[in-house]
Amino acid sequence: MQAEQRKTINDLKPDDIVKVCPYLQMACCFQLDGLHSCCLGTVMAPVLVTAEEIRNKVVTYDLIVERRKQLFAAINDLADGPTGNCKNCIWLKEVPYKDVNFEYMGGQVLGASFNIQHYTSCNEKCTYCCYAQEGNLIPPQYDILEVFELFRERGKLRGGNFVDFSGGEPALLKDFEKILTYLTDNNFGQIGVYTNGTVFSQKFYDLLKENKVYLMTSIDTGLCSTYKKVRGINALPVVLNNLIKYRNSGTKNLWLKYVVTDDNRTDDDMWAFIMTMLALRPNIVKFCPQFPYGDKEIPEESIDFIAKLVHNLIKYTGKMPRDYTLEFGDPKFVRYRESLATKLNELNAKDPIDDSTVLDSWREPCEQHVESVTPPEPTLYPIKPPTFLQKIFSIRNEYNRKVVRILGFKIKFKRK
Repeated sequence: MQAEQRKTINDLKPDDIVKVCPYLQMACCFQLDGLHSCCLGTVMAPVLVTAEEIRNKVVTYDLIVERRKQLFAAINDLADGPTGNCKNCIWLKEVPYKDVNFEYMGGQVLGASFNIQHYTSCNEKCTYCCYAQEGNLIPPQYDILEVFELFRERGKLRGGNFVDFSGGEPALLKDFEKILTYLTDNNFGQIGVYTNGTVFSQKFYDLLKENKVYLMTSIDTGLCSTYKKVRGINALPVVLNNLIKYRNSGTKNLWLKYVVTDDNRTDDDMWAFIMTMLALRPNIVKFCPQFPYGDKEIPEESIDFIAKLVHNLIKYTGKMPRDYTLEFGDPKFVRYRESLATKLNELNAKDPIDDSTVLDSWREPCEQHVESVTPPEPTLYPIKPPTFLQKIFSIRNEYNRKVVRILGFKIKFKRK
């Protein structure tokens, strides 16, 4: 009996249900080895075009679209080929084939829809950075702008994205300002620059002042000794000096982060970090456990520490910090988020939060400039709402002014 012929992508009908994700259809992730469709924490799609192909200038728009289709076919068992972590990723969804389109780059706000990390060179050696620990700190491997140009020339490069420009340390790149100019001139959308803050850039400052970019810096502590232990160099004073300069630009896009490791989950580190946040007034604070590569799991001690950190950040800033892992498709992070939610609710049951401990100067200057670029985060527990009297009338000190609010109207008086 003759074996049934295998179905291929060419056999699909418009209403056939297939598995695909938005990253494969429109995103890009530049890594050392070439262009991928995504990198979400500890999981990554296989390479679409290699660094060597880009360097040798054999990559075309049609080739990238074709490679996307090949990966799509492999995911749906319509062809043989590597699928990396794709088949088990939480972003993979079932949709009608007629809704699948591989022609564009960009067009939807996704966490790291554009991931720029085609190099790993850095002036720090963080204990939680696999590149630093492996000594794999190398310069850019190809020109990413050439790839973007392939789509722009076809009219297939769309805005409305979130760009993760990380590394390595981007401020060390000789074409750092050139890349920033290209991204802003072509209206890529929201551009997040992941810098360690050791190098001050006037161009970056100017873009921050216009709220055209976001600054993301991981401080991971508020203590110089811990910073040196975790980050490999004694640079916290320099980092804080540069962050103050960037803060003074008036930007609404200052984001700071705490990566929790075995070395920085003490009460001293936590309270020093909270005091630093109260001083710098970032627009968003993010938190994240050290990535559990391979067979590693996220330690319970780290989850306990993160719960305590988040609880106290809410208590003293009145704002919900953001979980950096929300986009990550690894089941390890799903289990971590579930455990964290449970621990936060337990903490709030013991120590209910209202807004009586929130520093007044934190309230207005830290309003977000744009809406969240990640899916809505579930409210882990509510902050006690203001009373009726507080809603219609309040008096607060803000810098050198006294602010009176009556029925929604705000009146400012200069204080002596």
